[in-house]
Amino acid sequence: MRSLIFVSNALDDKTRLERGIVTDSPAASRKVFLVSKALRRAGVRASVLSLGRGRQDGSGRYFGAKVLRVENVPVIYLPFFNVPVISELASLFFSVPILWRLSRRPGNKTALFYNRMPAYTLALVTAKLLRFRTVLDLEDGETNLNGRSWSSLRSRFLRWMFDSLCPSGALLACEALTQNTRIRPIQCCYGTIEAVPRKANPHSPMVTVLLGGTVSRNTGAGMLIDAIKLLRAEAPLWAQRLTFEITGKGDSLNDLEALASCTQEPAVIVHGRTTDNDYCRILERTSVGLALKPVAGKFADTTFPSKVIEFVSQGILVVTTDISDVRKVLADGALYLTHDDPRHLIEKLKWIVENPSAADDLTRKAVQAVATVCSPGAVGPRLADFLFASTVGG
Repeated sequence: MRSLIFVSNALDDKTRLERGIVTDSPAASRKVFLVSKALRRAGVRASVLSLGRGRQDGSGRYFGAKVLRVENVPVIYLPFFNVPVISELASLFFSVPILWRLSRRPGNKTALFYNRMPAYTLALVTAKLLRFRTVLDLEDGETNLNGRSWSSLRSRFLRWMFDSLCPSGALLACEALTQNTRIRPIQCCYGTIEAVPRKANPHSPMVTVLLGGTVSRNTGAGMLIDAIKLLRAEAPLWAQRLTFEITGKGDSLNDLEALASCTQEPAVIVHGRTTDNDYCRILERTSVGLALKPVAGKFADTTFPSKVIEFVSQGILVVTTDISDVRKVLADGALYLTHDDPRHLIEKLKWIVENPSAADDLTRKAVQAVATVCSPGAVGPRLADFLFASTVGG
């Protein structure tokens, strides 16, 4: 029997709301749960060990450990203390007895760590001592390695530690991250998707455009804000058919809320952080999904915008900056921005409004391209072979 424990901070919506957590990453959680589900379909006994935490608020509230199933995957949540210092120490130490118990399972065992997080360090050492195969899932490359600040020193130490103690391999969010680790072997993993639903009315006269996730200048919110301002200043007739909806959190949310407070067209609706059910309802009416991390930005080659996979899985046309491995995954099934210019974005939106049938054809191409790379039937067996391959030093 092959057993995998996926060490992460993945959170289901019920637990997030129960614990009052607002600092999580919904896209990261979805990827962890769906990849684990694909591995279970491939015959791997996959479980998730989640820190189950967010930023502690000093309230003294305590949430005990619990086990439940998410996407039919067993998830073990560590306790969460809203007390300074104790909160961090609990996340550091409580994984040890759980890993010891899991180590008693028969068969081959792999511990997969989601990014190089300080809170995982004791779990990593414990897994290594208990003779788990240890693998790194590198989703985000560090952008602060230069300099002598505490942040830079910590990042360099974590890179050295995880690269030293994960000799069995690394999953990478994009090919460029090969330069961010000395671990070998490596394999890219862009996540997985569920069955693609049919859009109810792909040729509606109104076009809903969604920007979600981390809403900041570093993730391209500035380009959208500038594009909306230009559209309102110039008021082309076609733009009256656009509605922009914003979900998530970030330092650009206030600027977008200011745009939403004005009744000018195109309309802007800001939801902020939503529940999973609310987000699903927003996706159902969305025509176009935006992934706008700047081409010239620090995240262009250090991560993969997993939102694009989610959009395609819902039959939503993607407009994305040409970064990372997006073109490799979506092929000719998306509209690409090759430079960070709001007028370039406006040109793409105008084309979508005026060419609904051609836009629908692009979406179908994306569905076919992503299914080849990210279907559970393809991802599960491929990852299972990689995570449990015989590796010297593993």
